[in-house]
Amino acid sequence: MSKRISRRSFLTHSALAGSALAAPFVITRPGWSQTGPIKFGMVEARSGPNKYVGDARIDTATFVVERVNAAGGLLGRKVEMLVVDSEFKPDVASRRAGELLIGEKIDLITAFGGAVAKVVAQAAFQQNKLFVSTSTLPSEMTGVEFLPTTFSCAFNSEMLSRSAAAYIAKAILSKVYILCQDYASGRSAGETFKMRFNSIKRADQAIVGEEYHPTFRLTDFAPYITKVMASGADAVMTANFGPDLRLLLQQGHQLGWKIKAVGFYLNDPTLTSAIGDAAIGHVTTGINMITLDTQQNKELTKPWQARFPNATLFSKVPDLAVGQALSGFMWMLDVVTKAGSLDTETLIKTWEGDKFQALWGGAEMRACDHQVQSGCGVAEIVAPKDIPIDMRFYGDAFPYIGPATVIPREMVSVPLAETRNKRCTAQGR
Repeated sequence: MSKRISRRSFLTHSALAGSALAAPFVITRPGWSQTGPIKFGMVEARSGPNKYVGDARIDTATFVVERVNAAGGLLGRKVEMLVVDSEFKPDVASRRAGELLIGEKIDLITAFGGAVAKVVAQAAFQQNKLFVSTSTLPSEMTGVEFLPTTFSCAFNSEMLSRSAAAYIAKAILSKVYILCQDYASGRSAGETFKMRFNSIKRADQAIVGEEYHPTFRLTDFAPYITKVMASGADAVMTANFGPDLRLLLQQGHQLGWKIKAVGFYLNDPTLTSAIGDAAIGHVTTGINMITLDTQQNKELTKPWQARFPNATLFSKVPDLAVGQALSGFMWMLDVVTKAGSLDTETLIKTWEGDKFQALWGGAEMRACDHQVQSGCGVAEIVAPKDIPIDMRFYGDAFPYIGPATVIPREMVSVPLAETRNKRCTAQGR
């Protein structure tokens, strides 16, 4: 089991944006309780193409860890984090989760990646420990495959699709083309968008095409872009991410499309720095955005930058996955403080229905499916000169999101009757 940055301190106190987060950075503190540390396990991508995400999530936990321990720990005990490499492979993640849960007897666990998250959540359930996700989960994990020990602090794919539908339905756009990667989450995103958009669209709006392409295997999007342009679409809804999103926007720009892409992962500086002007004008939605004008964003951005002055581009500021993880980890340990215990049943009861001030605003943990409920950020990618100076985190180097607004919670929340979670549907009848 890899412990390259294991045994580091971890997070919070009940005053999450208060004294614990304002404390100086230290890792050890004398006088810890003799009952031993509270252990938080992380199953992360520590190698391969997703390593940069794993590194950012580990930095996030480290940031929170150091502050809570500096403020006296959690329940009077030091908090430690133990990190293992999932290699972004479910079979590897399952073995490594077992090492943490059984070998190290950790108290709480998290993981990144849909398929990886599923196996780690199942392992946690078998050991009666909480699995806490701070990244997008497949919707079935809080739906038909619900486990009472799983808590999701980020939107699922259905909620993100509903946010895109809400934006387009209100925008000056009339013809929409659905273009997504051909895998479970891409298909789910497209289907959810179609159902939601058709129920709220204006009379002058319509979906004019729908297509799913191989994931991370294309080197030429021109055939797809040509179809989109020929359809007369003025908007593309896409759940693409990574190289597929980069190539779609780059080649669309080169081919002269006048189409607004609406997706979930455009506030990624590694993307906008790589494609430059090709990103301008497109729109992204997401639970967390660094340009939302909230007190939490203001209070945490500067100390984050001070703690990680040489951070990679992806984690220079707590946006996107970094901000989600920061809020989720803080919330998780706030619940431990409120519960006054690490007993799993007590933690579950405490977190169900709990409310929290996340970086993006007020959030609530829905009791029936353990899925966070909140408003959703939305912003357009703009040229550096059009970003207010206090939000121009990357200087004039490349486009990024401008000021963000919030799509109301009721527009992105999946109704109880549609969750496919028996606990929720029973309430939604």
